[in-house]
Amino acid sequence: MNITAFFEICIYELVDIIPNLILALVPFKDFLRFSKKKLALCIIILYLLLALSRILSQSSPAAAAFFTVLWMILYLGFYIISVKSQVSKLLFVLLTILNYTSFIVVIFSYFAYHRLAGITGHPYSLPSTAVLGLCYLISYPVVYKMMHDLQPLISFPENNSCWKFLWMLPATFCLSYYYNLYANGGITAFSATKNNVLFAVFFNFGALFSTWLIMRFLYEINANSELKSENYQLSMQFLQYENLKERIEDARRAKHDFRQSLAVIQSFALCNNQEGLLNYLNNYMSTVPADTPLLYCENSAVNALLVYYADMAQKNNITFSAAAYYPSESILSDTDAVVLFGNLMENAIEACIRRMVPDKYVRLRITQFQGMLIITLDNSYSGQIHKEEEDFISSKNGQKGIGTASVKKIVSKYNGILKFQYDDSQFHASVMLPVKTKEDSYEQKTY
Repeated sequence: MNITAFFEICIYELVDIIPNLILALVPFKDFLRFSKKKLALCIIILYLLLALSRILSQSSPAAAAFFTVLWMILYLGFYIISVKSQVSKLLFVLLTILNYTSFIVVIFSYFAYHRLAGITGHPYSLPSTAVLGLCYLISYPVVYKMMHDLQPLISFPENNSCWKFLWMLPATFCLSYYYNLYANGGITAFSATKNNVLFAVFFNFGALFSTWLIMRFLYEINANSELKSENYQLSMQFLQYENLKERIEDARRAKHDFRQSLAVIQSFALCNNQEGLLNYLNNYMSTVPADTPLLYCENSAVNALLVYYADMAQKNNITFSAAAYYPSESILSDTDAVVLFGNLMENAIEACIRRMVPDKYVRLRITQFQGMLIITLDNSYSGQIHKEEEDFISSKNGQKGIGTASVKKIVSKYNGILKFQYDDSQFHASVMLPVKTKEDSYEQKTY
């Protein structure tokens, strides 16, 4: 191979790899592991390896099939190194792009090697590379838009369980496509027949249409999840409104009764009845409205939940304290946040209620540090724990606790860490979630 042919293959590979790398990185632009310089270095290394394999694949169709598999491995390796995401998501995007690239190569081969051979000359010549660039130019906008629209679907955590299986669809198309290519003597031989080219057109149209249907399916899941989240938020706002209305009514009633109470206190004082005065004051203090704060954190749904359980603790003579830095906007959806905090708080309050001794408390701490949401919840309890393997048994019905199972599901969904610890009198729950917010500050706030 002379130096001119070598450079022609390098240019051909550059025209082939750049559009596909853009398609591969667009859906994961918010999940890149490296800086732009390091990413550029990875791309250069990938390009050199692909160009080398392209040169070596010229020997035979069998070698071409081998290097096709090698290209898939190289792309996947580049993905895993450069992008922080589920492997199933990487496979879905990679296999979708491979199907599209194979279609481009078949169309390119049909024109460059069989219809315009007199103009393009030998494979990988500059005119051949121009034909390849034209094939990409005509079809690229549609596929680019599809990959761009895929980005919010990949970022949405509600879809994580779906991606475990969705990658199998483009994988099936990919295997079928490559089997037909190399069972017919390789890309050049396959593209020599017009019927094969038409088959490639309809086959890849089916693959792209299936991808579009998957995207519509995921959009529906997102829309339902957002609607559910809005309903949760509205219910929390209503809960907060009801709580506020009850407090206003309590304050109004206390103000109305205060004059009569002063008269009774004055009567006890004039009679020098200290014991009666103390008893009356103790009874009166129990009727004074709760002095728990109305604002624990900036998120309205979580704040309404904490106010609700703070009042419940007050009514059951449970000492409640909360230092909560939970931002108004978070990757953790309001629905998941309400389920997580609601189950933790409900379990803690119920455990305190079952405790017969006066010393009852619930202490909640929520902080954010270096991209991690850290939640700790301490509460007193009766000292009796029932477990079956790793699952807690509910004291209500003797079945596995639904609340702790819900907490485990939410923590697992966001790839977090959940830990329960307890001794004879205190139960401790801790959660660590890798969440980033628009308010990405490491400052702790206490309300």
